[in-house]
Amino acid sequence: MANEVYTRTNQALSFARLALASWEAAAGDSGMGALTQARYHREHVIFHAYRTVLALIHEVAEGYRWPLLDVRSVEQVLDSDVAERFPGPELGELVQLAANPQSWLAGLLRAWQQLLAPAAGAASVAGSELIATTAVSAAQWEIDEAQTALDALAAQVERYRQAMQEW
Repeated sequence: MANEVYTRTNQALSFARLALASWEAAAGDSGMGALTQARYHREHVIFHAYRTVLALIHEVAEGYRWPLLDVRSVEQVLDSDVAERFPGPELGELVQLAANPQSWLAGLLRAWQQLLAPAAGAASVAGSELIATTAVSAAQWEIDEAQTALDALAAQVERYRQAMQEW
């Protein structure tokens, strides 16, 4: 059971929800290090939400018996001809969501790319220490967007599972 594709989807979604609760708690804290904790938990939400989308793609691929279980990035499926080679309503819907800049999936993918982007610059400090500084974007993924994305993702997982038939 632990090796079932749907288990990875469930685990990633659960971890994303736990990270979101921690992010909300850290955001409400005014103690020293609260900003760092909030950023830390934000990154975890992004990571686990991205993993959930990838696991959902794997789950859909397994349901159709498509050879997509080795795909390691969401963009590899949604930004290429992979979705055209494996037509299905689930992947088609995910492609449309990714293409719509106002959708929860496009916001998640932007946050993921921002997370993976190199630091904006580096400032040198006394001695040979180097501290990387990151620029905070005005279009940064916030708690309410994360909550909306996780809710929409959970609803999508449930809807896809209800529509898929077992072999």
